[in-house]
Amino acid sequence: MDYELILKYFLDSDYEVEPSEYQGSDTIAVTVDVDGKLVTLIHFCVDEFKELPLFFIRNPDSLGTLAHVQISPEFTELGFICVNHLDSVSVNYERPELAFEESLRRHEKLLLSLIKDTEFNKSELLREFNTNWYKNTSGLLKSPPITLFCAIGEVDFSQLEIFRPTFSDSAMSIPASFAGVAQESSDPCVTRYLSIKERQKHENSIGFFLSIKNINPIVPRGEKELKEWLLETLENLELDIRAKVEKQIFPYRAKEFWLVLRTETPSGKTWVGMKLSSKKKAAFPTNIDKIANWHIKPFFVETFNKELILPRSGAITSLDSKKVLLVGCGSVGSEIVHKLGAAGVGRLDITDPDRFQTSNLYRHTLDRYMINWPKATAVARQLLDKYPWIRVEGYRTSLLELRDPKIIGQYDLIVIAVGSPTHERMFHDFIAKSTVRVPTINCWLEGYGVGGHAILDVQKKKGCLKCAYVEPNTGVRGLASNLNFLQPDQNIVKNYAGCGEMFIPYNANSSAQTALIASNLAIDYLLGRLKNSTKVSWKGRCDDAENAGLMLTERYNSFNHSLVMQPLKNPLCDICNSQDIALFTSRCGKRVWLPNDIYQELISYRQTERESLESAGLLMGCYKDNGDVLIERVTKPKDTDYRTRTSFKLDAKAHQAEVDDAYAASDGLVGYIGTWHTHPQSIPTPSFPDKVDWQNHAKENSERLLFFIIVGLKQTSVYFIENSRAIELSRFIEGE
Repeated sequence: MDYELILKYFLDSDYEVEPSEYQGSDTIAVTVDVDGKLVTLIHFCVDEFKELPLFFIRNPDSLGTLAHVQISPEFTELGFICVNHLDSVSVNYERPELAFEESLRRHEKLLLSLIKDTEFNKSELLREFNTNWYKNTSGLLKSPPITLFCAIGEVDFSQLEIFRPTFSDSAMSIPASFAGVAQESSDPCVTRYLSIKERQKHENSIGFFLSIKNINPIVPRGEKELKEWLLETLENLELDIRAKVEKQIFPYRAKEFWLVLRTETPSGKTWVGMKLSSKKKAAFPTNIDKIANWHIKPFFVETFNKELILPRSGAITSLDSKKVLLVGCGSVGSEIVHKLGAAGVGRLDITDPDRFQTSNLYRHTLDRYMINWPKATAVARQLLDKYPWIRVEGYRTSLLELRDPKIIGQYDLIVIAVGSPTHERMFHDFIAKSTVRVPTINCWLEGYGVGGHAILDVQKKKGCLKCAYVEPNTGVRGLASNLNFLQPDQNIVKNYAGCGEMFIPYNANSSAQTALIASNLAIDYLLGRLKNSTKVSWKGRCDDAENAGLMLTERYNSFNHSLVMQPLKNPLCDICNSQDIALFTSRCGKRVWLPNDIYQELISYRQTERESLESAGLLMGCYKDNGDVLIERVTKPKDTDYRTRTSFKLDAKAHQAEVDDAYAASDGLVGYIGTWHTHPQSIPTPSFPDKVDWQNHAKENSERLLFFIIVGLKQTSVYFIENSRAIELSRFIEGE
């Protein structure tokens, strides 16, 4: 590092910067005027700046106790100032003098705030209380501090039972740490996870947990000061907590008292611990004379409660009450259940009749120790080992064996990852006919990493599993999903050792990606963020599939919405589409189907009042294989449309955006098929501007037949353009 360049840069600055030495090390000393006080900052020279330059403050005690200033164990006359640890700082290593100046500016600004504003300094001391506690009290220890995993809920006071580690080790792991469990606790998850039944009680010891509302944020450094700090803290307890302490702690006789203190800080709740020990049993020392005969040492506190760990680990506490069934625990299913567990889902049941084999190793969450285990049982054990409050069971039941309302009716959601389309559709039929309305997620992965798919089927909502099997041209349900990227009737599987060793080639990344889209659907549904039937796909590379001679579908070639959640409903699905539908026909055989729900939406814009403005929008739908047209949805009037009593002009960009979204969501099945608008007439007839507008639309879309609807006060009419003439269709009424 060229410190000569830095010194030269500061020659004409407000800072007094000069080379110096401290205990044989080359340093740079900087004198700063902070609120009328001359403060000396010391920078130890380094070979290069990998971060903003670090500074120590000389004689920090002369300024009082300042937040963010930590006394150095190596240099007792220096205090390290922490100003950069919360930032990800980009340093221009080509201009080290600028980095030096920026760090000085930050130090000066922080010190000025701490010295001038005592309330801010106190608040920052409290915010940094946990860090300062362990740094300042570490001098009392000859070896690393022990750790106590403290299982305590949201209470103000509790007596703790202290349990010894299950084995001795220097690591801060659960087995190598002490455990403190509230006497009134009956949480079996805590007992299991901390292995309480395998531990021995720590003899002649007692633990207590205290919630402290008013705490002295200035952490003592010596043993005598720490004892005084503890007595002061107990003396200033709130009256109700103080009464419990006097009744339950002070009379108790033990060789060790383990105290866990919790306090609120600006950065959240923080826990610290200290242990008082004596050679013989005695009552808790309540004054400075009595406590002089006790040794005091800090220990690390790892709090172990659901309210803290779940949100801090990224889990969602509201999912703890949800119950999910996963069917299929292969490479995709095992990933899904892990992600649901990590999200905080409280109850997970797993079912899969298969066993874990060595051929699964590279794309499954299980390891070699679970070879030949039932997959569901092994993954359930894996989850129990990782997530403290999860409830999980593994079963060997197949999907079709679950067709029992008593079984499936207890779940909030069923996730199916079996890769068997026939069984999945049979199970769907059972649920559709059952009184049980449990939603399902079906997911599957295609070979060679070309992609994966997941669909959420919410009962009584438009969109179902069968929508994913409707052939786009005929409307008939086929054998292969219309979401697939590989064409059907191809030999996708590989065979290494006969029929028993056939498999579909894909890697663990493909499994994980498919699990992600499925678990995201599940979490969004369970949280109430997703209420309708939804589909989502991811698209991968096709090189390996094409090299294997496989053919891709048109959907793969046109698909550009990876990971985007879209409506599942297929307009050609006879299950999801309304049977209450009106048919408009012409003598030349043109037929338009208008569902009643869309018809009701259109007539809601009737100009029944004198001040009613004309409304208009676009028609979206699909053309059936027989030439019939189904209107699937319409765009509604926008605030940006121009509307009067007898005219309108659409905001073309806003309406077209809806058409584009519908086209993408339906994989090109639903598109623009015409327009609609209202007339303030009982029996509407097209005006001359209407006919001109329709003719223009027809010319611009010559590749398709367009239809035009006018909504009158008593009648709704449908037209199309033929040879520049507007031809009206008649509404077909059965029986006439």
